[in-house]
Amino acid sequence: MPDPLLTNLDPRITSPTTTPSLDPEKLPLSKYQITHATPKDDPSPDNQVQTPKYDWTASLPPSDLSPYIESLRVLDWASTPLGPMRTWSHELRLMCNLLMANPNPTIMFWGPELTTIYNEAYAPFTTGNHPDAIGVRIQDAFKQAWPNFEPIHRRCIRTGRGELVENTLAFVDKGFGPHDEAVYSFTYVPIVGEEDIIVGVTATFFETTKEKIGERRMNTLLKTGEVTSSCPDLKTFWNNVSRGLGYNKHDITFALLYSSSDQTKISESHPPPSTDFTSWKFGLEAALGVSAGLPIAPTRTDIEISQGQEGFIPYFQAAAESTEPLFLHTKDGSLSRHLLAGIETPVFQDPCESVVISAVRPTLSEEDAREGVLGFVVMGLNSRQPYDNDYKLFVRLLTRQIGTSMAAAILREEEKRRGRTLVEQAAIDERRVEKELAARTTELEKSELQLRRVADAVLVGIFVIDYNPGYSDGSYSYRNEKWFEMTGDTRSNLTASKSPIWASLHPDDVGAVRDAWNTIHYDNVNTISKFEFRVQKPSEYDEGQTGYTWLLLTCTSFWNKDGCLKTVIGSCTDISSQKWAEDIQRKRVEDALESKRQQESFIDVTSHEMRNPLGAIMISADDIEKTLRVLIPEIPDSTGKIATLLEDIDEAARTILHCAQHQKRIVDDVLTISKLDSGLFNITPTDVQIVVAVKNTLKMFEGEFRAADIEEELSVAESYRALNVDWVLLDPSRVMQILINLITNAIKFTRDEATRGITVHIGASLERPLKSPSGIAYLPPRKPREDLTLRPEWGNGESLYLLFGVADSGCGLTDDEKKILFLRFSQTPRTHVNYGGSGLGLFICRELTELQGGGIGVASEHGVGSMFTFYIKARRSTAAPTDRNLQQYLNMRPQTHLFPGIPRNPSPSRPERAETQSSQESQGFDILLVEDNKINQQVLSKQLRKLGHRVTIANHGLEAINSLSKSKLWKDQVNGVELSVVLMDIEMPVMDGLTCVKKIRCLQEEGELVKHVPIIAITANARAEHVEKALGAGMDDFVSKPFGVPDLVARMERLLSLQNTAS
Repeated sequence: MPDPLLTNLDPRITSPTTTPSLDPEKLPLSKYQITHATPKDDPSPDNQVQTPKYDWTASLPPSDLSPYIESLRVLDWASTPLGPMRTWSHELRLMCNLLMANPNPTIMFWGPELTTIYNEAYAPFTTGNHPDAIGVRIQDAFKQAWPNFEPIHRRCIRTGRGELVENTLAFVDKGFGPHDEAVYSFTYVPIVGEEDIIVGVTATFFETTKEKIGERRMNTLLKTGEVTSSCPDLKTFWNNVSRGLGYNKHDITFALLYSSSDQTKISESHPPPSTDFTSWKFGLEAALGVSAGLPIAPTRTDIEISQGQEGFIPYFQAAAESTEPLFLHTKDGSLSRHLLAGIETPVFQDPCESVVISAVRPTLSEEDAREGVLGFVVMGLNSRQPYDNDYKLFVRLLTRQIGTSMAAAILREEEKRRGRTLVEQAAIDERRVEKELAARTTELEKSELQLRRVADAVLVGIFVIDYNPGYSDGSYSYRNEKWFEMTGDTRSNLTASKSPIWASLHPDDVGAVRDAWNTIHYDNVNTISKFEFRVQKPSEYDEGQTGYTWLLLTCTSFWNKDGCLKTVIGSCTDISSQKWAEDIQRKRVEDALESKRQQESFIDVTSHEMRNPLGAIMISADDIEKTLRVLIPEIPDSTGKIATLLEDIDEAARTILHCAQHQKRIVDDVLTISKLDSGLFNITPTDVQIVVAVKNTLKMFEGEFRAADIEEELSVAESYRALNVDWVLLDPSRVMQILINLITNAIKFTRDEATRGITVHIGASLERPLKSPSGIAYLPPRKPREDLTLRPEWGNGESLYLLFGVADSGCGLTDDEKKILFLRFSQTPRTHVNYGGSGLGLFICRELTELQGGGIGVASEHGVGSMFTFYIKARRSTAAPTDRNLQQYLNMRPQTHLFPGIPRNPSPSRPERAETQSSQESQGFDILLVEDNKINQQVLSKQLRKLGHRVTIANHGLEAINSLSKSKLWKDQVNGVELSVVLMDIEMPVMDGLTCVKKIRCLQEEGELVKHVPIIAITANARAEHVEKALGAGMDDFVSKPFGVPDLVARMERLLSLQNTAS
């Protein structure tokens, strides 16, 4: 029987050779166990292992031979050219065992006769000729194939080398049919015997069916995708699908392509709704491998799925409802044989018995398989290949490829239709836009005309400059009438750089204008620039004084994408009136400042001239009192008239002293008001124990309390103790100034009452109080104030509010009188007549409390008494002094720093104690008094000499330096006069006090003075800036006139004591 393997070689099919893997489960593994040799020194039978047998040609073969080999052993080999098996040579036996052990299909041709013998895997290749093909010559076993093999055989015999034949088509029984399509590659290898001759040939086969068929199907997918991927419409698409499927006639024996006949519906309603699927109509687009008119390929279109009974139409609904291709076969009855009548496979000419129907979906839907079905593909299957998983995968991929390409074709068709629609719409829109553009142009022309009319009518000059590439000067494209009027430009001038405005600029403005104009031209920024300048044209506002007009030019520059200036648009405004108003305002400010300076100068001069005689008056009256105290005890009691006269003189001296103090308070109030008005009033925070400060303030009034028989009391509220207030940060001088003013008023209104008592209250709160603890409402602030405690010098201690009150049992106030309290220069008529005063004290108190973040209020009842209460804002001290008490702190600072303008008014008895104490503690100082006022020289020197001090007088600063040069403080003046301290006036002729003290400090630095010279400034200038100026020039302390001599002596003692301690 002919061997199809040898007769049906297909030299066109080639593929890479692959070797099938061995199946270990089919191998007799027990025969391949490793056997260890028995040791020679142990011949016992128990240690001997039986060697397994493998040779099936042996006389005693293995016991577990396969049925196939058993059939070979019983074969009548004696009747074959090989002879009986027992006579086989060792080489033949070896090759037979090797042949049967090979799992791949293998055949051997042995001896000169080329006797055939093959293994069990090769048996199917004999196509039913087994076992007759064993043990016979190859020419007899494969008569038809031998001519094809003979050339290969001769080359192997001649060369002694084997050959590889790849991808040979074969038809074998692989379980699907007797002639299954298969592809094999085989090797043809000669067998060299012991005598170096070729004794036989082996041929081993390797199956490559899966690879070659897979390659064929992959090519089909690629070709189909290639021809369908760029179809411009559905008609072309279906034709190209038929063309792509025609590349594989093995696996696609025929094909029918159906699509929805309503192409418009497909394009406009994609995908079609599943609810109406059965009513959709489909038509045949193309037929491949079948003739039109056959039952399976009806030519008519518009076949409804629910009604069509022709061809494969009845199977479409089932195919659409499945996500997998629908497989139909004649053997299982799913397909009628008459449908395939007359259809043969084009390659093998076998009757077609199976088909597959695939629904084409451009999109995938998970909800309903029928959704999106726009076509069907009916394909005849390969009669010699099973419809296995590989075949199914190929069909699925092919269907998906067709669906994807169909979606692209639909989109292109839609794009074309949309493009046509857009073109038509664009034409319509173009005509509409042309009409609108014409109308808009007309409107713009009207608007431009109106804008030009408006621009020509406004009082602002307007210009537009355009710049062309390569032309940097620019040319005017528009100027209104006002521009020509303002600048003097002419219509004939079209170049911006040649405008006559440049020639008419004020000389002082030329540089600034050119810089601003260059900025507009060279800075690539779309911004607005403004600059002012003057042009030579008289203005109606300057009354012909300057001959120039002020103009404000506002420009905006526009740049193109290349960074080149495109346009400058600007406006020009006459601002002469504004400049005239600014000049008037400036002059008024200067006049106001000059007026204020003159006012301050006047106040300073007035204060100085008033304080100078007040000092002499107070010192003289104090001297009269002291003289009378010494004289009265020396006069006999019998001389009553003289005693009465002396008492009158003493009373007159007291009156003079009281009036001088009153006059001094008025001067101090005027100075304070002046500083408040000028904003020069400073609040300086200092660490202080407020209770101690208030107690020391009350001590200042001990003499007056005692003289007026007034009972004083200090009351510390429970709120103060509950908050544990100790050291706080505030300005004690300002707080004490308020208290002193209120206590002074309380003494004045209480001294003549039957019941005389004054109580000072202290409290504290963490919240801003609206009322005092006694229920008194605070006055609202006169104006908003800065919170000074937020400044850095106040630190970060906790904020709190300190509450103060001064209650008296005085005459009290009526409702009308209370209404005008705290106003500047306001006093009740009764108060003014009975007690005098400037009417500034309470106004100053209100200002000081509000400056310190507080407020003030009053409650009073006529005939009962008054209660003045106030509060200020402070902070807890974070690093409070602990090495000194408040009194020490106060004593080390100048008096004017603590209470500017408010003297320490001792009681009549205090000077006597101060004098006694001074006499006891001091041995007398050597004093240089520098004073230009002769009366002050005489009065002050006389008082100081009475206290045991030695006084030298200098009329001005130059004489003071001359006196210093004669003292022991001067270098090399060993025998010079003694000098302890210098009392220096400030306002003096020849050389003033500040110049003098600076000169003295320079002499100290140069070494002309051997030690520091203590200098105390005594002057009638009491402003804070005067104090700071004096201390900054080199003064050690500062005392303002008028002052008491005991206080001055106490300051000299402290200053010298501090100097001695430091040295």
